[in-house]
Amino acid sequence: MPRLRAWFSRLLGLFQKNKRGAEMAEEIQTHLDLLIERNIAAGMLPHEARNAALRQFGGVEQIKEVAREQRVWRWADEFVQDIRYGARILRRTPGFSILAILCLTLGIGTNAAALSWIEGILIRPYPLVAHQDRMAALSGTVRGG
Repeated sequence: MPRLRAWFSRLLGLFQKNKRGAEMAEEIQTHLDLLIERNIAAGMLPHEARNAALRQFGGVEQIKEVAREQRVWRWADEFVQDIRYGARILRRTPGFSILAILCLTLGIGTNAAALSWIEGILIRPYPLVAHQDRMAALSGTVRGG
């Protein structure tokens, strides 16, 4: 049951990107606050303590990027990003987008029809014949003319 709950939580997390980002920012800020408090307790001034904490913690954006990359469902997150990007492009240039979709549809449909036709004619030539292995091909030639 915990696995199912974790899987469902990850699935919902794909669509709650803002919440996940806010949680990550809050966690990073908590770590920075703890480092600042330690530095102040060690005798530093508040602005020096903050600068030292930022140096000790490292690049905040790099840490966020590493956390994003370590997620198990990164591919799904990238897929959702691609869908959003595609929707933005579709809204920005609807004529070109519709033309591209139409070309893809025609190409895929034509290929599917051609492959079905080839399969029906060449691969399974006589589906209604009971004993295809006993069939023979006859041919003739006309002499002299």
